[in-house]
Amino acid sequence: MKLTNIMIGLFLGVGLISSCQSEIDEAKGYGYLQLSSVDVNKSVTTRADITSSEAIAVDILNASNTVVKHADDWKTLDDVLLPVATYTIKAYSADKNMETQGFDALPYYEGQSSVAIEANKAKTVEITCKLAQTMVSVSCSESFKSTFSDYTCYIEGADALSIPFVKDETRTAYVKAGQSLTVKVDFGNGKTFSQEIVSKSEAAYHYKVTLDITDSNAGIDISVDQTIHQYDVTVKVPTKQESADMVTSDIRNDASKVWGQFAYLSGACNLEEITSPVQFRYKKKADSEWTTVEAVQEEGTKNYSAKVAPLDFGTQYEYYILCGDKAGETCTFTTESYVEIPNLNFDTWSQNGKNWYPNADASNSYWATGNEGVTLGGSSNSTGVEDSHSGLAAQLQTVQVKVLIVKVTAAGNIFIGNYKTNTSNPASSVSFGRDYTGARPTKLSGYFKYQPGATMSDGSVPSEKLEKDECDIYIQLWSGGETIGEGHFITNETVSEYTHFEIPIEYTVTNKRPDKIAIVATSSRYGGYFDGMNVIGQLAIGSTLWVDDFELSYY
Repeated sequence: MKLTNIMIGLFLGVGLISSCQSEIDEAKGYGYLQLSSVDVNKSVTTRADITSSEAIAVDILNASNTVVKHADDWKTLDDVLLPVATYTIKAYSADKNMETQGFDALPYYEGQSSVAIEANKAKTVEITCKLAQTMVSVSCSESFKSTFSDYTCYIEGADALSIPFVKDETRTAYVKAGQSLTVKVDFGNGKTFSQEIVSKSEAAYHYKVTLDITDSNAGIDISVDQTIHQYDVTVKVPTKQESADMVTSDIRNDASKVWGQFAYLSGACNLEEITSPVQFRYKKKADSEWTTVEAVQEEGTKNYSAKVAPLDFGTQYEYYILCGDKAGETCTFTTESYVEIPNLNFDTWSQNGKNWYPNADASNSYWATGNEGVTLGGSSNSTGVEDSHSGLAAQLQTVQVKVLIVKVTAAGNIFIGNYKTNTSNPASSVSFGRDYTGARPTKLSGYFKYQPGATMSDGSVPSEKLEKDECDIYIQLWSGGETIGEGHFITNETVSEYTHFEIPIEYTVTNKRPDKIAIVATSSRYGGYFDGMNVIGQLAIGSTLWVDDFELSYY
């Protein structure tokens, strides 16, 4: 049977029926949304056990991404009276779980469109619901079957995905789109073969993998038929599989081994006698020339490793272990991708009233400061200035302002995150960090000046008495709410000229990749400690920190 593309037709209008018209006449700022038809376009071959019926739910969302109307079945959604505005219409499989992967997963369809409702005007809009997953199947040529009598094939991907395709398996599996997919053949006795078939799988495509044999090096042939959304992938497996004497460790899913611009290659040499230096060879998959590096033996074991750098972001590499004329299996890995942190040089500033923002849109949209709180009783204390290393710099100053009838001390600060003033609980005004999916940095560097204030305040944090105020520049990364990496630069010295600093990032967890990042700079290290409205951190009014031209390093 056929994979369905589901078309939902929508009719927007007034004057649909006389009763609708009369209601709109009474409310000129409204229009009607009507779902009028569904068209099924059968275009791509899918699994034979999938039924043709498809329950489609619909959400109507406003500009704030709030659902203003939902229907479990689009057919039950009556005419909807909506205020004049732009809406997003989302349609999706009502009874499926998109996260399920494997033979038991069912196809999940989704699609969306936007529409502007205008008073007293009729419009039409169509939504095409397409398959949101990737389909994959594995078959073996007769030559492969006759050459190898005992084997199991697996399709592997992100999040420990491993789908077994035993001999003569004919079923098709559904997996999440957008992930790297690899076919792995386990021959037993420690012999395996792996080949990446796609670095980023596409939704609504079927990857039909055929395993064949070759007497030389492994290879892969790919052809695409756009008319039926199908990739035909032929993987050529060498007829002679290396023994377990030389084992190249598969590191592609090991976050502790694969970073943005470096990787730790690993493997084992189980030969009785090692007469030649053990080495690793690696290259970009797209290149033809290999680079050789010496391997380092782990004391008391037959395991070897080597750090290779610098590598390119988001690039697939091949590698294998080598001892004399004996080589291990060729494996692959893909380095972490680069994601740019905006305005690291602090050259971009914008103003809204008394508030200055380190972003172009006059809001705390990526970088933030506490200016919105400080300007309740004074002027912004975190601003862009021409006294810089280059362009503009961020000047952060500890000040005292009067908010309502209370005097409040506020440290100058700039940070990746958000700020929303809470006068009754100032400590909760700050939210550090934003989503991050880029490569893990190994160092934060930049330029700074610092002038501690003249007189320290009393305070209970820290417990020991400080003689001078301290500035703090730091970076922090999280994964699932857990801190995995952090680094600080702290000083109380007067630094009158822009001076370079470097902050190595210490990763206490190396087997996880970050999902959140924060970079913070403050003129008073303990300025963020509050007891109600009162600052209990020791600091000095007038302490000023200048920071400029931050940079992240990745190896």
